[in-house]
Amino acid sequence: MLVGGVSLSLWFSLQVDIQNRDGMLKMHAEGARNGVKRHLAHYRTLVDKLARDPQLEDQFRFGEPLDQQAWVQSRQTLIPDLHGLTLLTPEGEILGDATTLRVGPKCRAELVSRNPLRGMRLHLQRGAAGREHVDLVSAVRGFDHELLGGVFLSMRLDALKRILDEAAYPGQTLTLLDEAGETVVSNGNGNGKASGAAREIRLDVGDAGWTLVARAPIQKLTYSGKVQIVAGSLTLLALLLLLGLGMLGLRRTMLRDIDATRDALTALARDEPVPPIVPHYAEFGQAVSDINLVALHLQEQRSRLEHLSLTDPLTGLPNRRAFETRFPQALGFAERGHRIALVLLDIDHFKRINDSHGHGVGDQVLLALAQTLRTLTRRADLAARLAGDEFAILLADLDAAGVALWCQRDSMNQALARADRALYQAKERGRARLVFDAPAGEKNAG
Repeated sequence: MLVGGVSLSLWFSLQVDIQNRDGMLKMHAEGARNGVKRHLAHYRTLVDKLARDPQLEDQFRFGEPLDQQAWVQSRQTLIPDLHGLTLLTPEGEILGDATTLRVGPKCRAELVSRNPLRGMRLHLQRGAAGREHVDLVSAVRGFDHELLGGVFLSMRLDALKRILDEAAYPGQTLTLLDEAGETVVSNGNGNGKASGAAREIRLDVGDAGWTLVARAPIQKLTYSGKVQIVAGSLTLLALLLLLGLGMLGLRRTMLRDIDATRDALTALARDEPVPPIVPHYAEFGQAVSDINLVALHLQEQRSRLEHLSLTDPLTGLPNRRAFETRFPQALGFAERGHRIALVLLDIDHFKRINDSHGHGVGDQVLLALAQTLRTLTRRADLAARLAGDEFAILLADLDAAGVALWCQRDSMNQALARADRALYQAKERGRARLVFDAPAGEKNAG
C-alpha cells in the first residue's frame, strides 16, 4: 500500500508538473497578448484623439503647410516610441516635409496607393532592420462630417518587443505573427522558433489580424527531478497542513493585491485616472511599478493635450474655449455679490499694420499686447484671445464702485454683445478710449 501510495503520488506529481508548465505558458501568453492589445488600443485611442483636436479643422481648411507641419511637430515630443507623425490629404498625400516628419519614401508611396482613410486598419511596415513600424490612421472630419483628411501615426516595434521580453520566462519563445504568418516581433534575439520538440499555444490578438504564438521546449524529467518528486511526495502530508494554514492567512492580502492590479488595468483600459498601487508582496512589485509608470505617463500626456486645447498657440494666452469654460465660474461669483467686470478690447487699425508691414509684424504686436495683459492682470483675472486681434478680460473682486459690472441676468453671449457694443461706440468716438455699457435701471450692472 505504501509503494502504491508513493507511485500514485509520483504519477500525480508528473501530471501536475505537465499541467503547471502548460498553465504557466498559457498565463504568460495571455499576459503578453493583453499587453500587446492594450498598447495597440492606446495608440489607436491616441491617434483618434489627435484627429478630434478642435484646431485641426482650421488647419486643414485655412492652414499653410508650415503651420500644419508645426502643429505635428508640437505633438511629436509628447508621444513615446513614435516613428513618424503627419497630416494627410483625403488622397493620402502628406502635408508638410516628409523627411522632417520622419515618413519614408516607401510609406509615402503606400499611403497614396492603398488609400488608408477608407480602411483605417492597422498596417505593418517592413523596412530596414531596426526600422520596422506599425502605421495607424484616423480620419479628420469637419462639423458637417466632410472628410478633410487624416492623422497618420507610426510607432516603432520596440515597445511590443519589450512587452514580449517582460512576459516570457527563460526558455519560452513569444512571437507575434501577421495575417500572412510572417514574424512581426519576437522576444529575445531569436527568430521565434524553439529548438527541438515544443509545446505551442496560439492566441488571437484581436482586430489587428495578428496571432501570438507561445512556445516552450518539452523537457524530460531527469533523475534528480525524480528524486525531488519522490521526496516531495513523502513530505506532502506534512506540508499540506502548514500550507493550508499559511494560505488562509495569505489569501486575503494576495487577493487585495490582485484586485488592486485588476482595477488599475481596468482604469487604464477606460482612460481613467489610476490611483498609485502599493503592493504587499515583492512578486507584484515589477508589475505594479510598470502600471504606475504607464499611468503617470498617460496622465502627463492627458494634461499636456488638455493644456494645448485651452491655449492660443501664438500668444500663449487662454483661447476662446478656455474663456467659455471660465465664464460660468465668473457668473457664479457675480450672482453671489462679487464685483465682476468683462472687458473687450482690440487693436486699432490692426488690419492696416498687417497690410503695411506684414503678418510677422502683426504677430509681434499681438505678442506684445498679450505680454502686457499678463503683466497687468492678477492671478484671479483671466485674459484671453478670442479671435484675431480681439481680446477679453474677466476682472474679479473689484473694489472700485465706479468700475462697471455686468448684469446678473446676462448670459455669456449677452455679456459679450454688450461689451462689443461698447467697443463699437469707442471706435465711433475716435478710438483709443474706454466706453462702459450700463443698462438703465441697473445699479450694479455695466
